[in-house]
Amino acid sequence: MRRVILVFADGLRPDAITPIDMPSLDALSRTYTTALRATTVRPSRTVAALASLATGVAPETHGLIEPVLGFLSRLPTLRPLARELTRGGVSSQVVASELLPAERAVLWALTKAAGLGKYRSAGLRARDVARAAQTVVLSQSDGLVFVYLNDCDQAGHAHGWMSPQYRAAAVEIDAAIGVLADLTEHSLLIVMADHGGGGVSTHDHAEAHAINDHIPLIVAGPEVTGRHQLTRAVSLLDVPPTLLWWFGLDVPVSYEGRVLTQAFTRTPQPAGAVA
Repeated sequence: MRRVILVFADGLRPDAITPIDMPSLDALSRTYTTALRATTVRPSRTVAALASLATGVAPETHGLIEPVLGFLSRLPTLRPLARELTRGGVSSQVVASELLPAERAVLWALTKAAGLGKYRSAGLRARDVARAAQTVVLSQSDGLVFVYLNDCDQAGHAHGWMSPQYRAAAVEIDAAIGVLADLTEHSLLIVMADHGGGGVSTHDHAEAHAINDHIPLIVAGPEVTGRHQLTRAVSLLDVPPTLLWWFGLDVPVSYEGRVLTQAFTRTPQPAGAVA
């Protein structure tokens, strides 16, 4: 059985993960593997980060920084993650909260451009999305389910990062994590964010600042190293090659990240990078 749940908590800062506000995620970070020095791409914007996660390369390479679709012309020169998974017989789909029409159009376009199989909207709260994702995961024996939660980002822009409203959104995200944490016995669960926020402006995250760039990255599930901290610098770009490696697939040489082998107890697959 090879199932992966990738939770993308938009705008979640690592220092929001506390035993009081986010006990489920805090427990996962202590029980399994967490990266202490994980960072996003620059600029620290959602579209740029999603595009990097989808293609395995930095914004300088894929060119998608703003929510426009001009980068589609570059796709023939890229190796989208979902298409690599499909080549290996691995399905993939997105489960997300209900978005504004413009946001939904961008995410849908990225989903199709990246080669993801299905897109599903499920409710307004993180826990509703998690329950829908749980149903999807339990219906299949393998595959990647990408879970997009935007509660913290919305609260951060409206009320400020680390405001009471933001912390309440983090509590909601943790309720969603609690739903999905029950699946770690038979599924790999990766929880991460696209950016932090509040580093320069309390209501934004696009400026170059360590607090905006620092993201949580927690890996849990079977064959994950227990009670382990990755102390080296880790990038969002390390996630795409790690996912391919986990499924036993070759990593394209164009990918700009490294497999997070230290997060796992098993040895790497014999197949390495391919052209």
